[in-house]
Amino acid sequence: MIKFKFLTPKDNVGVVKATVHKTGKMGFSTGAIKVLGLEKNKYFKLAVNDEDEKDSNLYLIVAKEADADTFVTNKAGAYYYLKVKHILDELGIDYKSETVIFDIREVKEADIKCYKLSRRKATSKK
Repeated sequence: MIKFKFLTPKDNVGVVKATVHKTGKMGFSTGAIKVLGLEKNKYFKLAVNDEDEKDSNLYLIVAKEADADTFVTNKAGAYYYLKVKHILDELGIDYKSETVIFDIREVKEADIKCYKLSRRKATSKK
């Protein structure tokens, strides 16, 4: 006899990811637009984990207002993006010849709501 335990789907937001284009713009999927609240959140800060050099993730933090460390969300049609070319260059991420995709998930760190951007492993499209 089988006893089924049904798994309930989460909110149907779709894939929550960011893709870096060859121009150095980080574009967000429809799911990421919903999760990050890009319709209302205009400013973000991008960070790395300064305590752990093995942590290669990026962290995105919502900012209430602009300052020297904020990135402004840009919009073209229904498409939202951040201009992060200089950051990717600094970090040595080769977005021009590699496909760069980050999966996004919310994390809580020291009472700061932020989003962890974990880079996907490259897969071949053959």
